[in-house]
Amino acid sequence: MAPSSKSERGAASGGKRGSAELGRGARREHVIRQLERIKISGQLSPRLFRKLPPRVCVSLKSIVDEHFLCAGHIFLGFSKCGRYVLSYTSSSGDDDFSFYIYHLYWWEFNVHSKLKMVRQVRLFQDEEIYSDLYLTVCEWPSDSSKVIVFGFNTRSANGLLMNMMISDENHRDIYISTVAVPPFMYCPSCQDMAIAHPGDPNAKCLQHGFMLHMKYQVVYPFPTFQPAFQLKKDQVVLLNTSYSLVACAVSVHTSEDSNFCQILYDRSRQTRAPVVEVNHTSLISHCPEGLEKGLEKDNCSCQNETPLTLAVPPQDIDTHISPAVAMAKEFVADIFRRAKEARGSAPVEEEAAAAAAAAGGSELKCLLDSGALRQDTLGSWDLRKTLESCLHGSVAQSSTSSTGTSSVSDIGSSPKESFIANFELESLPAEPGYVNYTKLRYVLEPNDSSEAEDEYEDDKISLPFVVTDLLGRNLKLLKEKAVCEGQYLTVEQLTLDFEYVINEVIRNDASWSKQFCSFSDYDIVILEVCPETNQVIINIGLLLLAFPSPDEEGQLRPKTYHTSLKVAWDLNTGIFVTVSVGDLTEVKGQTSGSVWSSYRKSCVDMVMKWLVPESSVRYVNRMTNEALHKGCSLKFLADNERYTWIVL
Repeated sequence: MAPSSKSERGAASGGKRGSAELGRGARREHVIRQLERIKISGQLSPRLFRKLPPRVCVSLKSIVDEHFLCAGHIFLGFSKCGRYVLSYTSSSGDDDFSFYIYHLYWWEFNVHSKLKMVRQVRLFQDEEIYSDLYLTVCEWPSDSSKVIVFGFNTRSANGLLMNMMISDENHRDIYISTVAVPPFMYCPSCQDMAIAHPGDPNAKCLQHGFMLHMKYQVVYPFPTFQPAFQLKKDQVVLLNTSYSLVACAVSVHTSEDSNFCQILYDRSRQTRAPVVEVNHTSLISHCPEGLEKGLEKDNCSCQNETPLTLAVPPQDIDTHISPAVAMAKEFVADIFRRAKEARGSAPVEEEAAAAAAAAGGSELKCLLDSGALRQDTLGSWDLRKTLESCLHGSVAQSSTSSTGTSSVSDIGSSPKESFIANFELESLPAEPGYVNYTKLRYVLEPNDSSEAEDEYEDDKISLPFVVTDLLGRNLKLLKEKAVCEGQYLTVEQLTLDFEYVINEVIRNDASWSKQFCSFSDYDIVILEVCPETNQVIINIGLLLLAFPSPDEEGQLRPKTYHTSLKVAWDLNTGIFVTVSVGDLTEVKGQTSGSVWSSYRKSCVDMVMKWLVPESSVRYVNRMTNEALHKGCSLKFLADNERYTWIVL
């Protein structure tokens, strides 16, 4: 029934307005709650705003000329900075013997004008690519100077060429190109190159004008591509080759860089001891009982109020050797270090240096004779032998080997100095035999091909690569000790061999090692990468043959089992450590495909439990052509940082 008075009509309309305002308030509260969650997670959910206002949406056809679209440009998305839009083209001949050629393009984006092409490069230098590739273009979290392009085929194409070239469906080709990003503005080095090569748009400095290409094959079970982990450390890419994990670092430096250090393995990091300053009281409180009594003697020259710097050797930390050994070693080294410093300060202090060394030796000898330093506290390190070698000058007397060549002892010109050199060298940890590290440098100059071939004979290079300029011309490879003026590009590779790791982990850390016979297959998944500590956590799924446990009576033949090994790999030292070893699970009637499928699902579940949302700034930007291979197209290209869409 209709209202009979104005007051009733007003009340009715007021009620409707109130309910409408309440509904809008509920929606507003929902949005506010969503925005509050952003503060916690650090990530804006794309579901919050499914559509953008038309004023921030641009049609692709309105900003790209028609002939580019007819040429087959596939647009991938925005660069992380929002300044560029990236696209690629793939072309091949009409016959079955033609190969695919890929080009990558950068387009400068301005919402009020058409796209402007600023760079075009050919990907995967001179590789014979015989099928259309799945492409992924990625940017590192904070390194905006280059992009990396991954391409792989699924060997699903048909044709005469495929049938001729493919003999084994269990292999897959991986193509990688690392390309310098065009600069926002000409840097001084680029300006010099432009003056030296007028009219050449590709005349760029090395920082903005290099490309690196490599290719390798993987086998079944094909490694998963994990850009969020494989590119988590700036300038470094982790490549799973099915047989090894290769950390590859690409960086550009100049001769003026005074603070340059290697991105990957550096033995000086491995041998550099953690320095801890302690005073005399704290030193005694941490010493074993015997050493504490010796240090409290009045004639001990190390007893003073100034802080002592104890450099605990890394091998003592890694192998859990008693702190007594570390302190005793440092005690000996400090004695002869003081003698060396006294000797080097002035020639007239030679006698003072010798006296200091002798005094220190007397202190240690007193400790040994009194039983203050016991073998059970020092472990396997023979302090008495070290001391006697110094006191009797036996180190210096063996300065020449039986073959007449000089030994390490020739470093010093006196028994004490020779002892110091030998002691310091012996205290350094030996480089692990499985560490495989290479570093090559390139400059933007014409290449001598014969010289390059000699350098590439080094069998330590795990993944061969080619470094070129933007036109595809090979860069000059510098010799190891050559001095470079100006810019140079450094390519480092550090490799972890999976089969070596598997054998070592089983032999040393597996409770079922005595049951183990052999392993037949394995699959590696990266679980986490910490760019601050340079630690990589990997999970090794393993199919193996092993004898049943002794509890199972009457079982004499080995069975097939599945297990997993978790390993932490240090990119600073190249050393790996075992995190955990799984139990053996018998494989009953399962195919290898089902085993690996369930294994990878368990890895995904594990990663999701550890997952921390990506920062809105530090994340790996990924652009793919997956939609094309699925037979569809993207609806839009989104720049979520600046809330801009290109509608396709």
